[in-house]
Amino acid sequence: MNKVTAFTSLPINPNISKKVMETKLETPKEINDNAELNQSQYLNFKGNVNMSTPITPKLAISEKELDEILNTKSTTYVFNPQEAYDELAEGDKKALKHLIKAGKALDSVFLKQDHAKNIEVKKALQKAADAGNTHAAKALQLFNIFNGIEGQSGLDPKPVRLFKDLESDKGKNVYPADLTKEELVSYLKKHIEQAPAILNNDSIVKRKGSRLEAVPYSIAFKKEYEAAAKELLQAAKETTHKDFAKYLRLQAQALISTDPEYTYKADEAWANLKDSPLEFTIGRESYEEGLTGAVAEDKELVDLIEQNGFSIKPKDFISARVGIVDQASTQNLADYKNHLKTLSELMPLKDQYIQSVDTKKPGEETKQTLADVDLVYLGGDYAARRPGLTLAQNLPNDDKLSVQLNAGKRNVFHKQIRQTENPEARQKLLDNLIDSSQHKWYDKEADHLFTVGHELSHSLGPIKTKSGGDKKASLGDGYGDIVEECKADMGSISSVPYFVQIGKYTPEMANKIYLTWAVRQTPLSNPPLNQAHRVREVMQLNYFMEKGAIKLEKGEKLSIVPEKMASTAKQMLEDVIKIQLEGNPAKAKEFVDKYRQWNDKLQYISDVRQNLSPKPFKIIETPLADRILGEK
Repeated sequence: MNKVTAFTSLPINPNISKKVMETKLETPKEINDNAELNQSQYLNFKGNVNMSTPITPKLAISEKELDEILNTKSTTYVFNPQEAYDELAEGDKKALKHLIKAGKALDSVFLKQDHAKNIEVKKALQKAADAGNTHAAKALQLFNIFNGIEGQSGLDPKPVRLFKDLESDKGKNVYPADLTKEELVSYLKKHIEQAPAILNNDSIVKRKGSRLEAVPYSIAFKKEYEAAAKELLQAAKETTHKDFAKYLRLQAQALISTDPEYTYKADEAWANLKDSPLEFTIGRESYEEGLTGAVAEDKELVDLIEQNGFSIKPKDFISARVGIVDQASTQNLADYKNHLKTLSELMPLKDQYIQSVDTKKPGEETKQTLADVDLVYLGGDYAARRPGLTLAQNLPNDDKLSVQLNAGKRNVFHKQIRQTENPEARQKLLDNLIDSSQHKWYDKEADHLFTVGHELSHSLGPIKTKSGGDKKASLGDGYGDIVEECKADMGSISSVPYFVQIGKYTPEMANKIYLTWAVRQTPLSNPPLNQAHRVREVMQLNYFMEKGAIKLEKGEKLSIVPEKMASTAKQMLEDVIKIQLEGNPAKAKEFVDKYRQWNDKLQYISDVRQNLSPKPFKIIETPLADRILGEK
């Protein structure tokens, strides 16, 4: 086996050596590979930045437009859990500082993955802002909102681009910028032995003469990963929680090794954490690039890949989450995992596939932990608010080895994000769009309960296609993500009657969950296909209106038919599970295209919402992290 493919197919060895654990890592002087830019390389902004010759790239957004975005179209989320921090043991306070530093190192990885010019232009914006240029300072704020050169506002299907001559490529910066789907497909057919490495979720692809070469993330981002690993090892020395320390050491190992054994062990340790005072997550999800998934649309290549026992895995984009676990609210969530086995029995077509909970041994505890977290820092893909911020996550994803070997999953909920809401804006939305008789059913706690169900439902349903393929990648560019998110939504809504039956929810709370969820589906604009969460909302709204569970006529108010909500969700859940099992990209496209159709009703909703002066841009402030890093 050649070196390129070896890292994707090593066996799992239960006896992890201590070699990496004991490795002394050197922190690089700079986290990224970019040398200090010469003055002539800095962007030319209008204003006095001491540059005589205009150069590109140039800003595409005027200062006036930036003022409007930042002052009237943005919502601010403040991560400042000072009280929770004050209650930490001294060792955990020290560990938290190292975790924030590790998160910042990993943020640089995402910036590189996202676009080749991200770090360069961010430096340029910062330098110009420091020199007193207000246009540059405001552009830097928008860059930080997107954590990159462009993002979606939600107000328009077209992306908001900061620069006139910079835009994202389909393969982002994990594939060569000039590589097309057609060339990639043709190359893999001729060099099928390279498919495991090129179509791996933790490698970047580069050109090497006439060949393509896959480089593992641990090599491609060696400086950043080593910097993060060193901070994790320091945090492991400081924290008071033995199992959290073990996880951090394993995660440090995983960052600097190409052996999947370490990532598996780190995921297992993280997923099974209990009572840890701190939360540190390295997110590895695949919503960003569209080139790997496009490969699945070529049937000849897919057949060739399956014949060779390979699989297609979209590239993971790296994130970092640092937080303080709220033990009291976490305890309130703990009971939900006890219902996973029963919920799995209620899933449509359950006899046709294996679910995560089916792999546990008799009497064994369900390997699913939950944590409610006060956020301190978000970095990487988590910080790329394009346009949203996630309320919670259920990780690792099903394509990860730890899940396939039943090592467990972990649900992490974000307190500040669900608690940040503008009551006045909410009431305006209800008054203008929702039947007044149902206003009483809009409820923030109901939204949280729906989110709990959504995240639990990611652990339900098929892990793979019937043929053993990756259930997301097999459905083609973007469609796998849309279908999986739809499955989680429908799993949550369809489970509500069960929780009413056992007395966990009242009938009134069930109606609140239904109505609040329906309101959350209402679109600001017609979303592009690469916005999986927004597309599935449009699909679900159309589906429920088609089945009569949600009613809306143009010019009138939206209302729900409570007795039809769960049964309609169960019907749509069965539809998407069939698609996941079949793994046919054409069927996925047909289903998604049918229900994402933009129509007069959706346009009416969009017009109403946009007339209410929405604030879709998300600003994050991290005063606690800033104070911690400022301490000597």
